[in-house]
Amino acid sequence: MKIQKIIALVFVSTLLFSCNFFTDNSPERVFELIGLNANKIPKSFERVFKEYYQQKQNGTLQALAEDQKSMRNSNCVDAVNFYYGNTFKEDIKKINALSKTEETEPIIKAAIDMFEYAQNIQTNDFPKIAKMIDDGKSEEEVLHAAKELDNAKGMELDKKYEKVMSLLLPYADKHGVEYKKF
Repeated sequence: MKIQKIIALVFVSTLLFSCNFFTDNSPERVFELIGLNANKIPKSFERVFKEYYQQKQNGTLQALAEDQKSMRNSNCVDAVNFYYGNTFKEDIKKINALSKTEETEPIIKAAIDMFEYAQNIQTNDFPKIAKMIDDGKSEEEVLHAAKELDNAKGMELDKKYEKVMSLLLPYADKHGVEYKKF
C-alpha cells in the first residue's frame, strides 16, 4: 500500500511539473516579461546623457552607498553603472526560463537578442560616455558621442525592438492580453 502511494505521488508530481502547473507561462506573463520590460530601453541615448550632464553640473549625481540602503553623491560612471549596469540581467534569466512553444519560441528568441544587445550597450558604451562627463568634456562633445551611439547602435536596437513587437503584439492580441500602445 505504501509503494502505491509513493508511485501515485511521483506520478502526480511529474504530471504537474510537466504541465508547468507551478510556473506562470501564460500569455500575460510572456507579455509582461518581454513587452513591459522593453519599456526600460531608453529611446534616446542623447537624452539620457543630457540629463546626466546636467546632474553632474548640478552636483546631483547619485549611486547606491556601500550600506546598500541609501544613496550617495557619485561620479557619472558610478551613477551609470548603478542605474544601467544590470538593467536586463534578471529579465534575460526570466525570459530564458519561459517554456518555449512553437508559438512563443520566435518571440523569446527575438526578445533575448534585443535585451542582450541593450545590456551590452549599457554595460560597455554607457560608461565610456559617462567617463567623458567625469573627465570634464564639453556638453557638445558628450552629446555628440551620445548621438553617434544613437545613430549606430540605437538604430540597430530600434530594429530589434520593432521585430519583438511585431511578434509579441499579435500574440497578445490573439490571446486577449490587454495593453495600451503609446
